Amino acid sequence: MITEYDLSGFICPLSKVKATEVINNLDEGETVRIILGDRDSLKSVVQELKTRDMKPDFKQENESRFALTFSK
Repeated sequence: MITEYDLSGFICPLSKVKATEVINNLDEGETVRIILGDRDSLKSVVQELKTRDMKPDFKQENESRFALTFSK
């Protein structure tokens, strides 16, 4: 089961703060999908995941909606 967090209503840095909270609270093996609404948020959240050696699957849903799916 994948838990989804829609953070598209937030802009960076608040979107990164909220995404970091999600990442910090992940259980081992848990998969989540985070929806972001701007490119700056996308870049900062992807960078946060990379620093933790987590590789997200990326999907651009439309011009201003991006989905990252990843597991711990």
